[in-house]
Amino acid sequence: MIQDTGELAKDAGAEQNIKAEQTRLIYRSMPFSLLAILINSSILSLVLWQVIDHSTIIGWLVAVYLTTLYRFLTYRNFLSTTPAQGRIEFWRRLAILGATLSGALWGAASLLLFPLEHVAYQALLVFVIAGMSAGAVTTLSSIFTASATFLLLTLIPLVWRFLFLESDVGYAMTAMGILFMLIVVISSKRLNQSIQESLKVRYERQLAEEKIIYQAHYDELTQLPNRRLFIDRLNQEITRAQRHQHFGAILFLDLDHFKNINDSLGHRVGDKLLQQVALRLRHRIRNEDTAARLGGDEFVILLTEIGDSREVTSSWVQNFTAQIQLLFTEPFIVQEHELHLSASIGITLFPINGAVPEDLLQQADVAMYRAKAEGRDQSRFFLPSMQEAVHQRLEIEKGLRRALATGELELYYQLQVDITGTCIGAEALLRWNHPERGLIAPNEFISVAEETGLIYKIGDWVLATACRDMAQIGLHRPINLSVNVSPKQFRETNFVERVQNIINRCRINPSLLRFEITENVLIENFEQTVERMQQLKKCGISFSIDDFGTGHSSLAYLKRLPVEMLKIDRSFVRDISTDPNDAIIVETILDMARHMGLKVVAEGVETQEAFAFLKEKGCEYFQGYLFSRPVPLQDLLGKIESTAA
Repeated sequence: MIQDTGELAKDAGAEQNIKAEQTRLIYRSMPFSLLAILINSSILSLVLWQVIDHSTIIGWLVAVYLTTLYRFLTYRNFLSTTPAQGRIEFWRRLAILGATLSGALWGAASLLLFPLEHVAYQALLVFVIAGMSAGAVTTLSSIFTASATFLLLTLIPLVWRFLFLESDVGYAMTAMGILFMLIVVISSKRLNQSIQESLKVRYERQLAEEKIIYQAHYDELTQLPNRRLFIDRLNQEITRAQRHQHFGAILFLDLDHFKNINDSLGHRVGDKLLQQVALRLRHRIRNEDTAARLGGDEFVILLTEIGDSREVTSSWVQNFTAQIQLLFTEPFIVQEHELHLSASIGITLFPINGAVPEDLLQQADVAMYRAKAEGRDQSRFFLPSMQEAVHQRLEIEKGLRRALATGELELYYQLQVDITGTCIGAEALLRWNHPERGLIAPNEFISVAEETGLIYKIGDWVLATACRDMAQIGLHRPINLSVNVSPKQFRETNFVERVQNIINRCRINPSLLRFEITENVLIENFEQTVERMQQLKKCGISFSIDDFGTGHSSLAYLKRLPVEMLKIDRSFVRDISTDPNDAIIVETILDMARHMGLKVVAEGVETQEAFAFLKEKGCEYFQGYLFSRPVPLQDLLGKIESTAA
């Protein structure tokens, strides 16, 4: 049944392809046909001018010209639009309509332009119409409906006209006309069949070529890319990674003890098992990644555009590799056999030291064998420095868990001021007071918190602490307090409820609380993000977009977001007085925000020159070392008093 369905689908595809080619053929031949119509109609009208009423000739000729113009415009539109497969039927009907109109006009010529008493002119008319009919067989037969309609509409009126001459010559011409009509219609049908057969052969040859190309690039058993295609894609990704300065990775997988399964249960079971492994890998990787089978029980995965540094990339890859190994925790069911399997995985990154694809595969292969040597069901990096980065990540994760339990996390606050230097708000900034390393900025540990899920607990702690501090700040002078919200934290299903509970517990005025979200929040599930922002806005919370201009999506969606403020990223502000490009970017953001009624805070203001430039361009709010470094709560309270209006 499935095979029958596949055959039907294949036949339907072949029929659509042939119809499309027939339509293209009829349009390709249209210029010659239209030129012949214009020439023949003009000559016929000129010759018959002496024997046929002038108004009749002019009316017929105008109708021919208008129909020819319509067909020419249809032809031009067809060429300019490159119609999709689903629109071919529409263009096919237009071609048939044009042929029908043209045939009707030539049939009308037999009725309107037939000189009763002038045999020589009758012969000319017959000659022209016979020539147009022969031409139609050549140009219209790719679609038999078009050619048959044209021929019948053109020739039947001529035969009818000779029949009503009621003379021996008329009857003879009628018989010859009928015979000619049958000959050209049959010829058109045969030519149409030849065209269809030729197109079918070409389509089948095309399918065969595509199959050969597919077999040259894909593994027949698993339908995954083979070594050849993998090397080609890897080569492209290396070039792209070098150009855009980001890292990718290769995972080399070898199934542990697969040979035992093959030897004990047979190659048929082994092949089915390989297919199931390929299916799990295909479903797990991202759309932009590639999983391939090199042969036997060896698979490779190409991971692209992972990170901008080796440390971030190796950490991400380690996490991804752990997820790949989880795919093998569930048993594989093959022909009623429950098979348990594991994989040893070698990892290497690119681009590194100009390594070519073959070298990278060899590196990953070496790392895979190291994983096997160390007990199987393991993963190992090729470079020791990368393995060290993974160990550091594990140390950070362990340290963060301890920090949450022992109170090592702290909040510092950085002032936000207006154009007069008056404090109008502050941003809460997380710090890790490490017992050995001292204060650690979040850029060293937030990515690990995101990957491990610790960000949820850390985010709750930050929000609760900021709200408690806000209550204390309000005793001196109420100001807006900005809190950064992680993308993962923001997407939690119960995030809104947890925020409401914290606000109620701390008894703060939510209108003074502002959430800072990055443009990354908008990338996934934009509609859900807007809905969640609207819910929080009803609670009184306002929003600003942090690091504005460094992401990819905010410009497209900004008009739909319930935000009140943009924060110009410090990377644009730092060199604003010396870099014309940064100056233009900042000025553009300020102009856009002004037109949209949004407030703007410039981050990273460290010099009087930058401050002066921003004021001149209309920026009203500022944050940076020029006004205050991040400080503990008690120091913040003093600065608020000292910067009061």
